[in-house]
Amino acid sequence: MGPIRCALVGHGMIGREHARIIAAHPAAELVAVCDTDPDAGATVPEGTFFTTDLDVALDVEGLEALWVCTPQHLHLPVVEAGLMRGLHVFCEKPFASSLDDADRMMELDASTTGDLVIGHTLRFDPNYVAIHQAVTEGRLGDIVHISARWNAPDYEGRIISGRTTIPQEMAIHDLDVMRWLVGDIEHVYAEAAAHAVVGPGPDAAVGTVRFRSGAVGALDHNWILPFESGLRSDHRLAVFGTRGSAYIETRDSPAVVFSLDGLQHVHSGYYSYPNDVPFGALPSEDAFFLGRVRDGRDWPLTLHDARAALVAALAMDRSIAEGRVVSIAEVGG
Repeated sequence: MGPIRCALVGHGMIGREHARIIAAHPAAELVAVCDTDPDAGATVPEGTFFTTDLDVALDVEGLEALWVCTPQHLHLPVVEAGLMRGLHVFCEKPFASSLDDADRMMELDASTTGDLVIGHTLRFDPNYVAIHQAVTEGRLGDIVHISARWNAPDYEGRIISGRTTIPQEMAIHDLDVMRWLVGDIEHVYAEAAAHAVVGPGPDAAVGTVRFRSGAVGALDHNWILPFESGLRSDHRLAVFGTRGSAYIETRDSPAVVFSLDGLQHVHSGYYSYPNDVPFGALPSEDAFFLGRVRDGRDWPLTLHDARAALVAALAMDRSIAEGRVVSIAEVGG
C-alpha cells in the first residue's frame, strides 16, 4: 500500500507546522496545500502543489486525508467539503467558533462516508498522558483540585487577537484536559484583562471551574509574553487528589541558550525538527491520524468531548461578558 495522499487547507501559523510534518512522514504524501492568501504558496514544502481554490485542492486524484487548519469560523465549509468527498478529516481545535457549526459538523460526520476528528494536541503529549494514566489508575485518589495555565508569546497574540478569544484559543486546551482528568464541568466563572497589548484583546483571562464531582479548578491564560525576552511559552498543570499530586511545568526548558542576543529557552516538546525529523506532541498527533486512516484506530477524544470543551470555552466568554457564574447547561448542555 502506497503513502496516504494528503491535502491541507489553511497554511498559517499552525498549518505550516502540520504541512512540514506531513511532508516529512514516510507514510504520507502531501499533494496539495490551499490558502486564500496567494503569498502562502511561497512557504509550502518543496514540490507541493499550491492553490487558492478549495475545490481544486480537494479534487486531486486519489486524495484520502485532509487537514483543516483555517481560523475556526471557517472550519465548517472546509470540513463539509472534505466529509462530502468521503475523506478522513483532521480539524484543528477549537471544534468551531459556534455550537451551530460544531453540531452541523457532527451531523455530517454521522451522515457521510467521511471521518472527522478534532485535534487537541495535549492528548498526545507524553507528560499529560502520563498524568492521565496516574489518575485513571487511581494513584492520586479522588481529584479535589486542578489548576492549569497556557500562556503564549506575543507574536501569536498579534496574529489572532480580535479574531478569536482567550477562552476559545488558549483555555480550551486546558478545559479539555480538565474534563479528561476530572469529568464533566458544571459551571464556570471568568474575568479578563483588556489592555490592548497586542491587539483589541482581551489579553488575559482567569477562571474558576466547578466539576460535577465536586472538584474545583483554576485557569489562567494570556498571549502577551514578550518573544524577545527569550521565554517562548509558559504551560503548567497541577493535579491534587486524596492520595497524591501530579505536575507538569514547561516554562523552564532543559535546553537554555545564553548569548549576547539574550536568553533563550528552547522548547522542543510541542514540535521541533532536530536533524529535520519532526519531534514532539504535534508530530505524534499527525502520525496517529495517519495510522487511523490506515487501520481505524480510536481517536483519544470523541467529537462530543471536543464539543464539550468548546461549550466550556463559550461559557467562559459569556461569564466575562456578563460578569456572572455561567452553567454549562445554559450554553450547550
